[in-house]
Amino acid sequence: MQTIEGKPKIDYPTMWEYRVIGSDKEKLKAIIHQIIKQDYQLQEGQSSSGGKFISVVVQTQVQDEAQRDQIFRELKENAEVKMVL
Repeated sequence: MQTIEGKPKIDYPTMWEYRVIGSDKEKLKAIIHQIIKQDYQLQEGQSSSGGKFISVVVQTQVQDEAQRDQIFRELKENAEVKMVL
């Protein structure tokens, strides 16, 4: 990855990682399964100190910036998802 004028140059296809934060791990897993229609790896992330929020980390290969952004948007727009990083 190279930086050109402040924006990194990403060579596609590439593996991309999304950290998805919500309050119900099983619902997050179901949402990810619905949105990502290809192979992916899922890892449990951390939970907040009070246990109110949890995160899961999903890694998948994206073919281009448009696909990468589309997955991000679809995750972010779901009501069960509090944040996507």
